[in-house]
Amino acid sequence: MTSNRREVFSLEPIAYARVLLSLVMLGYTSWIDMKTREIYDLVWIIFGALGLILGIYEIYTGAISIWGLGIALAFSAILSFVLGYLGLFGGADVFAFIALALLNPFQPRGLNPSLGTVSIIYPLSLFSNSALAGVSFALVLLSRNLLLTVSGKGLFDGYDSSPSWKKLVLMATGMRVDIGKVRGPPFQYPLESLSGEGHPDRELIVMPDIQDDEGAEELFRSLKAQGAGEVWVSQTLPFLFFILIGYIVTLVIGDIALFALIRLLSL
Repeated sequence: MTSNRREVFSLEPIAYARVLLSLVMLGYTSWIDMKTREIYDLVWIIFGALGLILGIYEIYTGAISIWGLGIALAFSAILSFVLGYLGLFGGADVFAFIALALLNPFQPRGLNPSLGTVSIIYPLSLFSNSALAGVSFALVLLSRNLLLTVSGKGLFDGYDSSPSWKKLVLMATGMRVDIGKVRGPPFQYPLESLSGEGHPDRELIVMPDIQDDEGAEELFRSLKAQGAGEVWVSQTLPFLFFILIGYIVTLVIGDIALFALIRLLSL
């Protein structure tokens, strides 16, 4: 047992520096992300530059190859910008993933995760586990809404015109909160719209427009003026926090999705 623990945590000095810098970067930016949703680009430049310096040093010493480093970085940059272009990544998430790839182009030497499985392109494992951590937020919302439903809370009272499939989607993607406690953009966006004139009907939507902060604030004001007590909102994800969780999971456990895929294919 003792030797196993020593093998798992016997990081080499450069690997230790990479892990420490990554945890500091993600810990700090996760906290800022949850507080303000705004991260200064200088943070990514500083930590990315430190990762690049470590990479150049290891290429010089022969510890890693320039081709391996280039492939890992190119993959991370392309994936990040594609997801950003599709609207699945915010600007900070794109730069965070690139900086993290610069700090961790390969599995840290001397660290063996419990599952023993990571991708040959290490940043892919970081992304995979971060995505799983983000998806887990849907399970939290679903559990919360199910508990409220079981306790007798009428989550969809007043939304009779909205189809059942929208209500099912919102059970795992949104929450109904007191309108007086709504934080508004960039933290919360409305998951409903107003239709009709005079006495507008409230209809549920499944995709909030996170690009229109002014429109979201106006809708919240309109609902409050109508005397609405509660409103369905989408809680924007502080995805940097999930990247932090994904990074720690990759270090300690390994690539969960890849491990599950390998086990499935071996059946």
